[in-house]
Amino acid sequence: MSTSLHEMPFLHIVVCGGGLAGYMTAAALSRHLPETCKLTHVVTREAPAQDIFYGSVTTPIAYNFNLSLEVSEPRLLLESDAAFSFGTHYQGWGGDAQAWVQGFQQPLPVLGGVPFHQYLARMGHEGLEPYLVSAAAAKRGAFAHPPEQAAHPLSRAEYGYQLDVRSYRDLLACATDTSRLVVIQAEITDIDTDSEGVAALHLSDGRTLLADMFVDCTGPEAALLSRLGATLTGERQLGAVMTRTPESTLGPAVRTVTGQAFGWQSITPLQGASTKLTLFAESDEAPALRAHRDAPEVSAKAAFGRRSQAWVGNCVAIGQAAATIEPLTPSPMVCLQRDIERLISLIPLSCDMAMERREFNRQFDNDYQHAELFRQAFFATTPVAGSAYWQAASPQPADPRLDRKLTQFLSRGVLVSYDLEPFTPEDWVVLHYGMGRRPLRGDRLADQTPAAQVEAYLSDLKRQIETTVAALPSHHAYMARLKPFLRQKSS
Repeated sequence: MSTSLHEMPFLHIVVCGGGLAGYMTAAALSRHLPETCKLTHVVTREAPAQDIFYGSVTTPIAYNFNLSLEVSEPRLLLESDAAFSFGTHYQGWGGDAQAWVQGFQQPLPVLGGVPFHQYLARMGHEGLEPYLVSAAAAKRGAFAHPPEQAAHPLSRAEYGYQLDVRSYRDLLACATDTSRLVVIQAEITDIDTDSEGVAALHLSDGRTLLADMFVDCTGPEAALLSRLGATLTGERQLGAVMTRTPESTLGPAVRTVTGQAFGWQSITPLQGASTKLTLFAESDEAPALRAHRDAPEVSAKAAFGRRSQAWVGNCVAIGQAAATIEPLTPSPMVCLQRDIERLISLIPLSCDMAMERREFNRQFDNDYQHAELFRQAFFATTPVAGSAYWQAASPQPADPRLDRKLTQFLSRGVLVSYDLEPFTPEDWVVLHYGMGRRPLRGDRLADQTPAAQVEAYLSDLKRQIETTVAALPSHHAYMARLKPFLRQKSS
């Protein structure tokens, strides 16, 4: 009597890929899955160049994600070159040359049930940054952990991490529970497929791997998923080069991104170094390399977009194998973490994966679309004349969901939101103000509070933030004191 897929036990998962996604996925599965599930990690390329497209900044959600891999913050700081991050400082952005700090921030104050920015609109205040403590600290080059006391101005700040993908990947390799994992260093020479998906992998060392589930972490080429008919949607071709420079002094807790005609360039301070990433349209490679000046250590090109499905048959793609996202924002790291968390929550109970596959693809599609909306919002501005990068980055026609976000905010400061967005309302209001968008009208409910009372509140908040930030140590000084304490505590 034959056994149905519903009854077949789920016993073996093979993770393919030696880049950041492969190591993150292998580490997560080794920590979360029961010992009854066999895990194999096929490390195809130890350090693929396309990993630079994950960027160099994580959001505050990285803290709990790292903890789930048993990588505590002390371990991250002591065993890698990671530093703290209050966000990204955008400079000279777009045809209007905007500049602002896209900082990580706790929910803004709500006064009398009315969002904070509505009071700025009522009082005619153009700037939001004076009331954002993370932005103020980032611009001053200062850092300290936000205290737990809610009354302290710094308590509204949030932080992520600035990192070098290679250093972070090496740390995750050390954090993987190797007692749970068989690691194979080999290339994939051939892939057998059948009606259920991937049937077998043939490796360069002569081995053939059979498994119940295959996880494709092979980067933009999606070596497994592409064999199952998942096509790439998206036509933007971008290139990038990166240089790492030794530094004796740790720079500010903020990445700096500067808009250029060819694309953009970022500087990310790390412990003992800084990284420069230059991203450009393929047609503008020559001016981009001239602007980079330093001889690049890593260079890569990729098509930016997503696969039509992230999970086909018994094969699920994680990270760039599912979607290659421009690292202008932290979206690549955010979506990679969410891919892995989603996979863990939907590990099949049997070899019938239909339900899990549908739900994974639904959530993946949602994440990608909303990450793309956030990126597109950076280009709803006057384009840089004659720039192939800026012309291609602006979607035509505009996404109606983004149009709704922009028109509602410009009309009366309404923050339109959709289900399960990876970016918060605070992220959007900071971006709107940074890009120079201001509500034409305010919320009538904000008129309930006397103008003098609102003005006094805003003045006091601004003064508190200025006083607090002025007393903070520099990012370098704070880290210099913190690391010896962490070493002593861990010994």
